[in-house]
Amino acid sequence: MTRRVESPIKKERYTFEDLDELYKIAEILPEVSRHDVYAHHEEDDEWEQVPYRDSLWTDDGRTTGVVSSSKDFYNIIQYGDVLETVGKAVEQHDDLDTEVDGSVTVSPTAHRMTSNVNFRGDTRVYANRDDPIDTGLKIRSGHSGFHGLKYDIGAERLVCSNGMTAFISDLQFDQTHGEPFQPGLAYNAVDAVVESPEIIEHRLAQAQNRELLNQDEALLVLMDTGIDQYLEQPVPDLLNALYEEVEDPESPSLWETYNAGTRALTHYVDDEIPEYELDQGFESVSQLLETGYNELPEPDSLGRQAVQNRSRELIEQGDSEPYWEGETESLRELMEQHELEA
Repeated sequence: MTRRVESPIKKERYTFEDLDELYKIAEILPEVSRHDVYAHHEEDDEWEQVPYRDSLWTDDGRTTGVVSSSKDFYNIIQYGDVLETVGKAVEQHDDLDTEVDGSVTVSPTAHRMTSNVNFRGDTRVYANRDDPIDTGLKIRSGHSGFHGLKYDIGAERLVCSNGMTAFISDLQFDQTHGEPFQPGLAYNAVDAVVESPEIIEHRLAQAQNRELLNQDEALLVLMDTGIDQYLEQPVPDLLNALYEEVEDPESPSLWETYNAGTRALTHYVDDEIPEYELDQGFESVSQLLETGYNELPEPDSLGRQAVQNRSRELIEQGDSEPYWEGETESLRELMEQHELEA
């Protein structure tokens, strides 16, 4: 059954358990249309139309953006059209033994939409025998004039339900508002979900065989991604997540460290942080599995950078408090292992 859940910041969140419910959500999402923009001269109390800008309004009376009035630069992409097209693309794979469920979140001003479409069935992959992962689509779109439409092939761990994250740049499809809605991209994205399990499993296998020097370095690497800004108690939260995910603190793998980051973002984040901001946190932690050139990063490079950055803050500049008792000594040991000068 389709459910709408109101959060403390009044964003709209819908969940669906099959394609029929996805289509129902697509029908009720806000529609956006163009309207004039006027400039107001306060002293003379005069109004004048701004001919090169349009305002965007939802059908329920919310203003959601100011954009170029030229369709050469900005075309409206309706959220409902995106979701409906994804549903139709899934239906094309009627020979596939899979079902979909997921969620759709719309920001309070309707300027951002995020949707997770989880595939359950034939597209499941395994990091190992006890770590099943469902693949799917993470869809993001916006009406603010700054955000286009993006489809990422994502993965959701069933062990911890960390939420869907994407970490393979080749499995991404996007368009700007400079062109009308391109339905073909949704079909390409769904096809990629169906065809990508082997690619994802290969990346996960690689990530499990690449290790950082120790858990102290894993914590520094996670802090270096910037996800601490989303956590209520960054160091304790990340340490708790590392404790849950890392089997051997003396050799945490990239996969375990990545899972600790996504666990923290799923379990230790204030509910008032907008989902579109949290998406940026998941993108940041995904750099542990993606260089931007469709390659897995080298642990030595990640660790060296994090240790170097932290040593500047704590040791060289002295303008930062230690994350934990004895951090300075741990940093010096890590610097020595990386052959960095103190």
